[in-house]
Amino acid sequence: MGARGLLMLGALLAAAGCGSAPAPTPSENTDTEQLVKYYRKKNNLPPSAKLAVTGLHDSGIKGAREGTLEIGEGAGAQKITFVTSPDGHFVAFGTVEDVTVDPAKAIMAKIDLKDQPVKGPADAKVTIVEYSDFQCPFCSRGYATIENEVLKQYGDKVRFYYKSYPLPFHPWAKPGAVAAECAKQQSPEAFWKVYKGFFENQGQISKDNVKDKATEYLADTGIDMTKWADCFDNQKSAPAVDAQMQEGSSVGVRGTPGFIINGRLVSGAQPFDSFKNVIEDELASAK
Repeated sequence: MGARGLLMLGALLAAAGCGSAPAPTPSENTDTEQLVKYYRKKNNLPPSAKLAVTGLHDSGIKGAREGTLEIGEGAGAQKITFVTSPDGHFVAFGTVEDVTVDPAKAIMAKIDLKDQPVKGPADAKVTIVEYSDFQCPFCSRGYATIENEVLKQYGDKVRFYYKSYPLPFHPWAKPGAVAAECAKQQSPEAFWKVYKGFFENQGQISKDNVKDKATEYLADTGIDMTKWADCFDNQKSAPAVDAQMQEGSSVGVRGTPGFIINGRLVSGAQPFDSFKNVIEDELASAK
């Protein structure tokens, strides 16, 4: 939500008498039924489309409330945040943001990097987190840019993490992510072997042979292949892959590849100069 939207919401709150009335307690009922009805009609959604308001709570803006409007069900549900007057008669769709908080640090705080395989030293000034899909051709280009240009040019100045974001229309992307995650559970080096093998041989891999190909890449890693095969066959690492996708979405990733560089989003298979511009800016500000 931009500054104009917040000003408009403030005016609406004042018009509703929120400037003088106390903020509602969590037990008070906001008219969410009217909100749902309004949104459905405004966006021409059919009666069969399920809409629900969740997570309604007091906002950081005095007198307002915040919540999420969910459209659809399950993992594919679209979630739209909103801010509303206490009685639900006025609403602004968007996220309330605290401008006193560094937005880049807020983004990085959402990313779990504990015990994740990493390239580069812990004291590097720039952290790059990629959310990617092993089958995506644009991700293969992103792989080449990161490995052959970014990491080689910047060396110890950057550290790099890879997280899976398999797109549903790529048949072997999710199995590939599961295979890599199973390898990661035993050895960071094994994970990077699968990562390298999948991207450098992308055109040779299919849903039918992804397990055989991963087995080939793991041949000299020394991991327990029986344990790895059990993990892969029984999809034991699938929840970890799903969590990485959810995390990626929470930091603004909408397609692949998506890169978070010190909290700044770079979307798509960008040329080296696009990475260079952000990295150089971050290095300069870190001095």
